[in-house]
Amino acid sequence: METMPLVRNMGEMVMLPTGGILIINGAQAKSQGFGLATNPCLNPVLYEPDLLVDFRFTTLNPSTIPRIYHSTTNLLPDGRILLAGSNTHWAYTWVGDFPTELRIDAFSPDYLLTNNSNLRPVVVKAPKTVQYGKRYNVYVTMPSPLTGTVEVNFASAPYSMHSFSRGQRLVKMNIPRPVVLQANGQYRIVFQARPNGMVAPQGHYMIFVVN
Repeated sequence: METMPLVRNMGEMVMLPTGGILIINGAQAKSQGFGLATNPCLNPVLYEPDLLVDFRFTTLNPSTIPRIYHSTTNLLPDGRILLAGSNTHWAYTWVGDFPTELRIDAFSPDYLLTNNSNLRPVVVKAPKTVQYGKRYNVYVTMPSPLTGTVEVNFASAPYSMHSFSRGQRLVKMNIPRPVVLQANGQYRIVFQARPNGMVAPQGHYMIFVVN
């Protein structure tokens, strides 16, 4: 059991393509609905489960828009997180503390920073359908040489609301062969799909290549 850096209720969690978990939105006091929630939790938190204990949580820069209750988060194909909504009241209201929120914005994790652009693979070709246990090729380009650990990760595309995400899943594919640099400058990555639906249920997934 680990202690989060901020008190938060009614927050949302989104699995990032890198394997980290973004914890965002919510309030720091009281409960949902009927205008009861106070003290919005504006700072997102990044949880990285692969790091050592006591180093897994990072508090990120705050938002300027309170998103307390009835907010939603969605992972986008470009790696950003779509943020929308917030309404602590029984109906739409435009007065008082924390009125109904209709603005939409996007959160950009640090892997989208400009100074990381040389390290970010760009997928140029990938399979449209995948069968359990079979091998496939995905082709990427990179401004810098592709070195170190390379992952092909499948992310389901649900939405998160009411502190619950219906079907959210990040599945890491097996990489059975070394990455190959081709004559055209593209890298060919061979991945093997997961063996059955217990690990990766049938459905729509987004493909991310992580360097």
